[in-house]
Amino acid sequence: MAIWQPRRSSIITYGYSALCVVAATAVGWPLRLVVPPGSIVLLYLLVTLYTAIAFGLGPALFGSLLGVLCFDFFFLLPYYTFYIADPEDTIRLAAFAIVAVVVSNLAARVRRQAISANQRAKTSEDLYRLSRELARAVTAQDVLHATATTGAAMLQAPVVVLLADGDQIDGETNSDPTETLGATDREAARRCLARGRQAGADGATAPATRWQFVPMHSGRGTGGVIGVLPPPRRNGDLAERGRLLGAIADQAAQAIERVRLAEDLDRTSRTAERDRLHAALLTSVSHDLRTPLASILGSASDLTHHMASADEATRVELAQTIRDEAERLNRFIGNLLDMTRLQSGMLTTETGPVDLVDIVGAALERCRHIIARHTIRVDVPDDLPMLAVDEVLLEHALFNLLDNAGKYTPPDTQIRIAARHDDDHVVVQVIDEGEGIPAAERERIFDKFYRLRRGDRPLAGTGLGLAICRGFIEALGGTIVAGNRPDRSGAVFTITLKLPPDANPLGPDLASTEMQ
Repeated sequence: MAIWQPRRSSIITYGYSALCVVAATAVGWPLRLVVPPGSIVLLYLLVTLYTAIAFGLGPALFGSLLGVLCFDFFFLLPYYTFYIADPEDTIRLAAFAIVAVVVSNLAARVRRQAISANQRAKTSEDLYRLSRELARAVTAQDVLHATATTGAAMLQAPVVVLLADGDQIDGETNSDPTETLGATDREAARRCLARGRQAGADGATAPATRWQFVPMHSGRGTGGVIGVLPPPRRNGDLAERGRLLGAIADQAAQAIERVRLAEDLDRTSRTAERDRLHAALLTSVSHDLRTPLASILGSASDLTHHMASADEATRVELAQTIRDEAERLNRFIGNLLDMTRLQSGMLTTETGPVDLVDIVGAALERCRHIIARHTIRVDVPDDLPMLAVDEVLLEHALFNLLDNAGKYTPPDTQIRIAARHDDDHVVVQVIDEGEGIPAAERERIFDKFYRLRRGDRPLAGTGLGLAICRGFIEALGGTIVAGNRPDRSGAVFTITLKLPPDANPLGPDLASTEMQ
C-alpha cells in the first residue's frame, strides 16, 4: 500500500489542462453564432471543474487563466484581441474568472478529501489485515516475521523489526535481506530503544542513517523497534509514513506482549505442575515406600528376636512377608525409575520379532503372588502373527495392567487376557470383574500419581503403573485405552499394536487356557 502524496504539478498535467481548454474553445467556436457569450462561459467552467477534480488545484487555476484568455480572445468583441469594448463583457469576464477560481478551489478540496478518505479506509483495511496476521502468531519470531512482511507491503518499503531484551537488541527480522543495517543504523535503533521515541531518518535525531525507527511500546515497556527505509521524499511524506509506522508498531507491541504473557503462563503452569508432581512424589515416597519398609523391618525384627522360640510355620510366614514386601518395594522403585526414563526421554527400545504368548507367560510369572487369589484366563489364537516390538517394555506394560487388576478387583474373580488379529494390528485386552472405571476418569487414570478411590479403602501403589503403561505402549508405536465391560461390571484395558509389513502367522498350541 502506497502512502498518499498530493499529486505534484507537472508539464503533463498542465498540458492536459490546456488541451481541455482548447477542446472547450473548439466546441464553443461554432456555437458563438447561435448562443450568447454568457452561455459559452459554462463550457470553460465545466473544464475548470474537471481539471480540478482530475489534476488538482494548480492545473485547474492554470486552465481557468487560459480559459479567461481564450474566452476574451475568441468570444468577446472585438474578436482576436484582448481588448474589451463592452463594459458588460468586462464584468462578465471578471465574474467568470472569480467563479473559475472558486470552483477550482472547491473541486480541489473535494478531491483531496476523497483521496484522504480512501487512503484512511485503505490504511484501516491494511491494519486490520496486519492484526489478523499477528493474531495467528504463536511465538515472538512469528510476530516479527508477520510485522516485517505485512508492514513492508503496507509501506512499500523495506521494514526491519528488532526485538529487545532489556535495553539490548536481541532479535532481528528484515523483510528485505539485501538491505542490512550498518553500525550507524544500529546505533540509531539503540537510541530509539533507550529513549522510547522516534529516531533515525527524521532530519534531526540521527541524520546519518537512512532508516526511520519508531519504538514498540506496551504495558511492559519498550519491547523493540521497527524501522523503515523510506525513499527520498519530502518531510511531509516522512511524517505521514511515521504515523503509519507508529500504528504498526503499536499492534506489533501488543502482539509481542500477548505472546510473552502466554509464555509466562505456560512457564507458570509447568512450574506448578512440576511442584505438584514433586509433592505427589514426596507423598508417595513418605507413605507407599515407607509402608513396605516398615513391614520388612517389623518382620525381620520379630524373626531375629524370636528365632529360637518361634515354630517353623511362624518363621516361614515372617520370611514370606519380608519377601513379599521387598518385591512390593522393588516394584515401587522400578515404577519411579521407569517414569524418570520416560520423562527424561532416555527410554530406548530394541525391536525384534517376539511371541505374544511368551510375553504373557513372563508377565503372569512375575505377578503370580499379586494375582494368586484370582482365576486367570488366557485366550490367544493359534494363528496370531509375530510382533515386532521391544519384549521387555511390552512385558512390563502387561505386568502393570495385571498388577492393577489384582489390586482393584475382589478375590476369587477372573482376570482374562485376550488377543486377536485385526487387519494390520494385534489387539491385546486385559479384562477383569471389578467395579469398572467411572466415565469421567477413563483418561485421568493414565495421569501420573492418580489413583481411583474405592470408598475409604486405601490401596497400595504410587499411581504410576498406568502412566508407565501408556508411555511404554506409545514408545512401541501403539495405543492403550481404558473402558468398561459391556456384559457385566469390570474394566477393559485395550492395547493396539501395529504389525510389521512382513508378519507371518504363528502357530502356538495355546488357543485357550485357564489357570487357578
